[in-house]
Amino acid sequence: MTDILKDDVFGELDFQEEAWVGSLDAPLYNSDENLTLVIQDYNKEGILDIQKEAYKTYLQNADKYKEIAVDYLLDYYKWNYEYIASIISDLDENDHKDVITETQLFVMIELWCLYIGRDGSFGYSFGCCWDNENDLAVLLSEAEPRVLSRTQLEHLCKRNDDTLGFLVHDGNNGWKGLKKHCFYGKEENLEIELEGSVEDGINEAQKKAYAEYLEIEDELFKKFADVLQANGANRIALPKTLYIDKEGNYGWICYALWKNKYMGVLLSKDTPRILSESRLRNYRRRSMSVKPEEFGASNRFFGVLSCNVFVWGEETEICVDKEKGPLEDLVPLINNLLSFLNHNENAVMKAIVVDAGMLKQAEYYIDCMEEAEGSTEECRVFILEDGTVVTLPLAEEDFIESLHLNEVFIDFDNEEQELSATLTFYCRPDYFADPETNHIIAVNMDSKGNIRDVELVEI
Repeated sequence: MTDILKDDVFGELDFQEEAWVGSLDAPLYNSDENLTLVIQDYNKEGILDIQKEAYKTYLQNADKYKEIAVDYLLDYYKWNYEYIASIISDLDENDHKDVITETQLFVMIELWCLYIGRDGSFGYSFGCCWDNENDLAVLLSEAEPRVLSRTQLEHLCKRNDDTLGFLVHDGNNGWKGLKKHCFYGKEENLEIELEGSVEDGINEAQKKAYAEYLEIEDELFKKFADVLQANGANRIALPKTLYIDKEGNYGWICYALWKNKYMGVLLSKDTPRILSESRLRNYRRRSMSVKPEEFGASNRFFGVLSCNVFVWGEETEICVDKEKGPLEDLVPLINNLLSFLNHNENAVMKAIVVDAGMLKQAEYYIDCMEEAEGSTEECRVFILEDGTVVTLPLAEEDFIESLHLNEVFIDFDNEEQELSATLTFYCRPDYFADPETNHIIAVNMDSKGNIRDVELVEI
């Protein structure tokens, strides 16, 4: 087959990069150029009848599709405004999500094309100024349109689930869906993200979790609002994504307005609990244990064996002195300690933050830092060494969220046949940092999880 094709439906086409490319005499929106046609054909096998039928469907409904695309793009822009604003530093007042118009939005968008897949799926793809590396797309051929990446449109993997509705795979490790919800009195889209490969599909635990969530969504949001209110009257967080892992643990990924960043909220375990986004996504790995053969020589400590394990959803290094005894004898004791940690995170954090007074110490260090412009006696605001803006008093929830377990160093008393461990935590943001020193929090505990000592250590 040559690189030029004259088709009775599409007209004259050129073959370029696994697709037939042509032009439709119909510019879109603000474009001065005709709409580009891209008809997928990976192996240059020719255009399929299903692609011709898809094109005819598009032509018959072109005006409707143009209107639909605008609505979905405006909705996408508003719901992703915080992310977009973090990338484009010079957005003006007309670009704000509350006032953005169709005309202003299309100033940011160019290079429109109509893409038609081998299965008859079709949609618009385009370039946008907030993501120069990845084009976006609006899938139009389904009953429920969706904003995707161009890669997702080109390699569309979709399914209609009896519980979760229409889903599209993101090409990495997750299925994506949408549902309407009403938080803060306004109906918005909530993205549904389910962990799993194309081959894995959606399992029964995830379906059960989603059905449970739907029944208690309003109750969960009220509890979440109470948690936020308890930590500060001005705290508002917008749920953007409902994440459900393979085991059926679920939670929101929210945009926290008071700190201008995203955070995770675990919902499937009693009271909503605020975590980092990464800890929410890795929560299912909280019960991982270690095996003797997984230990190897430490890259940082001479004479020490180490391996990585997940504790509280974050990857942590376990270190043990190889002279302390056979690993086969120590590993069962280590796994008992890991099991205790993973099932008693709240108790450990309370011992650090409240009982040992680390929250008060953090406030002492913050109080010695530069006070920000606009700080008042009623609302004292400070700037940390890394530029983070902090308000005193420091909320317990914010301090806990800043703590990240760096390593667990195992010691073993051969005479007493007793295992102990020192856990070291670093803070991000670092409430204890000053121009000359950094600190870690060291927590010493026995094999049963009893905390013996908590101290702030200069490094």
